[in-house]
Amino acid sequence: MRHAPALGLLALSLALAGCAAIPHLGPTPVPKAGETLASEQSFAAAQGDWPSDAWWRSFADPQLDALMGEALADAPSMAQAQARLRAALARSDADRAALLPSVTGNGSVNHEKLSYNGIIPSTAVPHGTNDLAQTTLDFSWELDFWGKNRSALRAAVSDTWAADADAAGARLLLTTSVAEAYVQFAYLLDVHDVATATLHNREEAARLTQQRLGQGLDSQLSVEEAAARVSLARARLAEVDERVALTRNAIAALLGKGPDRGLSLARPTLPAQQAPGLPANLGADLLGHKPEVMAARWRVEAAAKRIGVARAAFYPDVNLVGFIGFQSLGLNRLTDAGSGISGIGPAIHLPIFEGGRLRANYRGARADYDLAVATYDEALTQALHETADAARSLDALKDRQVALDEAQTRSEKAYRLAKARYEGGLSDYQSVLTAEDLLLQTQVDATAIHMRAYALSIALTKALGGGFNSHPTFQAQVTP
Repeated sequence: MRHAPALGLLALSLALAGCAAIPHLGPTPVPKAGETLASEQSFAAAQGDWPSDAWWRSFADPQLDALMGEALADAPSMAQAQARLRAALARSDADRAALLPSVTGNGSVNHEKLSYNGIIPSTAVPHGTNDLAQTTLDFSWELDFWGKNRSALRAAVSDTWAADADAAGARLLLTTSVAEAYVQFAYLLDVHDVATATLHNREEAARLTQQRLGQGLDSQLSVEEAAARVSLARARLAEVDERVALTRNAIAALLGKGPDRGLSLARPTLPAQQAPGLPANLGADLLGHKPEVMAARWRVEAAAKRIGVARAAFYPDVNLVGFIGFQSLGLNRLTDAGSGISGIGPAIHLPIFEGGRLRANYRGARADYDLAVATYDEALTQALHETADAARSLDALKDRQVALDEAQTRSEKAYRLAKARYEGGLSDYQSVLTAEDLLLQTQVDATAIHMRAYALSIALTKALGGGFNSHPTFQAQVTP
């Protein structure tokens, strides 16, 4: 043990030298706080609650509830997210193991001939070949004086929490995508009804025009125009049929099923949607409710801990190693008295010359941290942007709904008057077509505004995190 002070001094000197070699990379960026980004005026709206975990139940459509259950159970995106979470958990468990001692058992038997002129006197060396047997229980423990393994574990735990938030984000993306496709499906079925009514009206108009031609009250030009409008209405109906079929396929794919699953979808039963309000303290609390923002924040934490890992690499690694067991010349003497062996002592790895590798790793870890901070800041800003957009659109929807209701009432009246005048011979067919086009357009707009309320409700739910909260679903404890 007389060399222990010298070894300690050597280790301290090299540790100080390693510390001096750590590059200085300037001020460390700090992630933005939600309350520092002005949003109070943009979020001035009726008060509401944060979305629940099963937010789609507020749509009161049993078929949609069943589709959500299918999607969450069978969609490949959910299986991928869960697999990534399990992989992150496994990595954190592996990093946690680095803090604990390791014990391994070893055994060997070699059939060999020893030298008669080696370090053992020739008189003591058995002639010929012999069995050289050894069995040991080996012990190793990295003492982690500089916190490298603890920092690696904290980084892995933060990555796991980020993966947990990613899984919540995948769930939110899946459920909002299913809801969006379902609302689009409902809208297209309503448009299909309008397109069918349009075709019927155009066919009726063509019949009346042909009849008026026979009575000398109309021209062949009007007949041809009416026939052309019938053809256009059929083309429009075929287009809507295609869009309905494609939406059925899209919903089936989101559920993780084959396209035939979409063929069994019944017509949605979506009642009138009330515009939701915004939670109080939205700007300050949004961080903890947005999975992608929270995932980005946890990755900032992980990147910060990996800077600690890179910094600790400049210092010596100190391991306590030992073994205990048996060794003998001749397998039959392995457990005899006197065959025991043992040893214990420190093992020090000193980074003296690494060709710039440690400095490069440190600069890379800092660059990863800077990137993680910038990514988080972008995610937070985008979350506020999405929420403000949804809130503003919901506010504008009220004025649009009032104006559209009035337009629909007047267009229906105008169409009735125009048709009555045409049938009474008081006006030409063009006035009927003009009134009819206005009526059909207002009907399509009425359907669109009804579904727009649902689309904006989904957008706001997505912007508010869809029921996610920042508390981890597992409690990983890290030794400080």
